Amino acid sequence: MFKPRILDSQPVEGEAPRILYRNEDILAVEKPAGWLTHSDGQHQRPDVVSFLGEKLGVHQRLDVDTSGVICLSLSSKGAKQLSAVFEGGLGQKTYLAVTEGFPPEKQGVIDRPVPTAPHQQAITHYRTLRKGKNWALLELQPKTGRTHQIRAHLQQLGCPCRGDLRYGDPLSPKAFRTLLHCASIQLPDGRRIESPPPPDFARYLGLSPQESRAHLTTDLNTTCFRELNGEGDGCPGLYVDRYDRWLWVQQDEEAPAYNDRLLPESEGIYLIEALRDRSHGEQTGVVFKQGSPAPLPLTVLEHGIAYAAELGTQLSTGLFLDQRPQRAYLRRHASGLRVLNTFAHAGGFSVAAALGGAQTVSIDLSQQWLSHIPQSLALNGLPSEPHDQIYGDVFDWMRRLGKRGEKFDLVILDPPSTSVGIKKKRWSAARDYPELVALALPLLSPGGALWTLCNLAQLSPLKFANAVSSALPQGALLERVCPPAVDFASDQVSRVKTFCWRL
Repeated sequence: MFKPRILDSQPVEGEAPRILYRNEDILAVEKPAGWLTHSDGQHQRPDVVSFLGEKLGVHQRLDVDTSGVICLSLSSKGAKQLSAVFEGGLGQKTYLAVTEGFPPEKQGVIDRPVPTAPHQQAITHYRTLRKGKNWALLELQPKTGRTHQIRAHLQQLGCPCRGDLRYGDPLSPKAFRTLLHCASIQLPDGRRIESPPPPDFARYLGLSPQESRAHLTTDLNTTCFRELNGEGDGCPGLYVDRYDRWLWVQQDEEAPAYNDRLLPESEGIYLIEALRDRSHGEQTGVVFKQGSPAPLPLTVLEHGIAYAAELGTQLSTGLFLDQRPQRAYLRRHASGLRVLNTFAHAGGFSVAAALGGAQTVSIDLSQQWLSHIPQSLALNGLPSEPHDQIYGDVFDWMRRLGKRGEKFDLVILDPPSTSVGIKKKRWSAARDYPELVALALPLLSPGGALWTLCNLAQLSPLKFANAVSSALPQGALLERVCPPAVDFASDQVSRVKTFCWRL
């Protein structure tokens, strides 16, 4: 089984620690997922202690992926109080976790050692709060404090945390991060410090899709996201994306007819009635249903980055919203890189990388979609140079670039599931992905990164990883498995697979 080298999520753009309680001795903070408790000197990740900028005593640590309450000491008195909680067992910590599958009993006690402390006792009490189709929401109270205790104990029960790449399925995350949250800590004086569940717990708490996306609807820096995600939001076959004040609706063939009352407010609605099999070119186009048409192009924002989207002319808008976390990653980590974006479409990855300080080359067979890249760069105040757009067949141009000796620090492969190039040869991701990887390898600088994406439901994550690795040289590492965006939560394995490899 493949296991990624990096097993934790990235911080969410715009999220930061929030002070919950403070007195002269103790500071209680709400830690977002993706943050370290304190710097480990190894990773370029934000950490709570450095963010607060004070001299603080650390008595409790939450895993990078875990959100919720952290208590820090401000004095020697506070240090003694917190030691009594975390070492003397005088306080009480309560966690919430979403699991894959169900524990064997509705409630119980897990008293087993964990891999991080094999010779020490580890005890966790749990009870089931809610159950879904293939998940459970648990309340847990660890009575000891071993590293990864709850996560390892849930794995031992046969129901690992959803999204946990270390103790669950490393290739098939169904959540943006490990769904574990420290909901409260009770101090020795009886005071209880609480942190409400974050938005990625909303659907498991029985909240509406609108409530689970409240953090997106109020974010002025993000005006495009998924409003309804099919069965994940209780609407099988119905997918609704927001692009500023307009809705892009896809209704699958044989899905129940949607009720307009399900849709949030908008200025206009576009509809695609999607066929189950689109490989024979019989899919009808997008239909403008009601309201006022969107301008062409339409400027939308994603974490403050502007993109030129296009609604109504084709079956795509030019911006695939499920890749929002990956674009945010490029914005943070692309400084100084040379990036090749193949099958670039309207260049979402290219624009994010350019904003992060990269030089980009984008290749696509559609000159119309490529023209969106300089538009989006201009919207963000960037010149078109040094960002090249190459119109033509990706396979042909990859060979040409290889013959020229061109090298890139990152090559992104994001092909359609099937396509026909200028030579009229049909390409299939299920059959031919290793060929594409082989073309990319000569273009990679030593130690370079390769992103492989696939949107073919019939190709499972494991089969896809096997197909890619069959063309990679010995020693190549699976560096990251990219999770779905929080608004694309589902009880099924995502059909979109995004694996990042390092040579």
